[in-house]
Amino acid sequence: MPDIAKDFGVSIFAVQSTLISFLIAYAIAHFFYGGIADRYGRRPVLLWGLAIYTLASLACAASNSMTMLMLSRVLQGVGAAGSMVMVRSMVRDLYNRQESARALAIISSVMAFAPASAPAIGGYLHTQYGWKASFIFLALLGLALFSYCSIFMDESHKSQGGSFVSNFKSMATGYRVLISQRIFVAYNLNIGFVSGAVFAWFAGVPIILINSYGVSPDQFGYLMLTGTSGAFCGYASTILLTARLGVNRMIVIGTSVGLCGASIYLALPLLGIFTPLSAIAPMFIFTIGLAMTFPNAMAASVSVQPQYAGTGAALNGLSQYGIAALATIAVGSLPSTNHLPLALVIFTFQLLATIATYIGWSSRPAE
Repeated sequence: MPDIAKDFGVSIFAVQSTLISFLIAYAIAHFFYGGIADRYGRRPVLLWGLAIYTLASLACAASNSMTMLMLSRVLQGVGAAGSMVMVRSMVRDLYNRQESARALAIISSVMAFAPASAPAIGGYLHTQYGWKASFIFLALLGLALFSYCSIFMDESHKSQGGSFVSNFKSMATGYRVLISQRIFVAYNLNIGFVSGAVFAWFAGVPIILINSYGVSPDQFGYLMLTGTSGAFCGYASTILLTARLGVNRMIVIGTSVGLCGASIYLALPLLGIFTPLSAIAPMFIFTIGLAMTFPNAMAASVSVQPQYAGTGAALNGLSQYGIAALATIAVGSLPSTNHLPLALVIFTFQLLATIATYIGWSSRPAE
């Protein structure tokens, strides 16, 4: 981020705004993808999303102004949303509630490699070839995924056809049915608030470590592995324990572990400890809880009304990345001389996630 700001002669917050624009576009696109996929099938929507993402990533790499980069990031967010909604919807198409949680945990453990390794890979590419290399790398990944899915992926949800008007009415009905269910809203807000906490960290900690604590970009990438690697432990716990404990207990345990990590993250700067390690290490505990919460909350939410699995996944994405965008905006407006303000934001969002979890517990379905 600092080098992009230097290249374009803009502030750090202006560069953070490109992430915010990505998240807002990503969140809003979820709203449309779910209903469309429920009516027309998963495969064509996924392929269109991957195509948009690949082209937008190339446009980011070719950007010669902040305006072009901002618009390209918006398109990148629109394309990326398609993959996330389709993956979650397809899992529910193929598995029941508890099997969905286990399948999502396996998928998420693979996906966790991205945030865990991205800072290290991105730091290396940035150091060796400049910041545009990361977007070229993402475009190549998008192209590889598009090619694989177009050749090997089958449809998991039969197209329902119908006119545009009937499709729109059906989509609106799905949203109305889900939003009226207290348990779905609880699951949905849990996902959103936990996402707000982790995206606040992703948005804020690079600026603090590099600009305030003197960490180099390549060192930053390896330091981030300390925090994000906890997710692998959390996903392993979900794979092994969900069948025994049930989805709802796993959500409560995961959210509570996440709150413990967020509390330690806040306590250290309150005690006057301002070091790179103190801004990273407690997130190991937080990401254990996150990885126990996410797959189970996602599986539970799309199981509330299985016939609206795509719509449920879309609303989850809207909440997840809409709240993440708000958290990113909040972090961007805070001072970054140390990580105390960031810790307050993370703790607040995780506390709200915990409250949503215990409200949902009272109306949980039988397991």
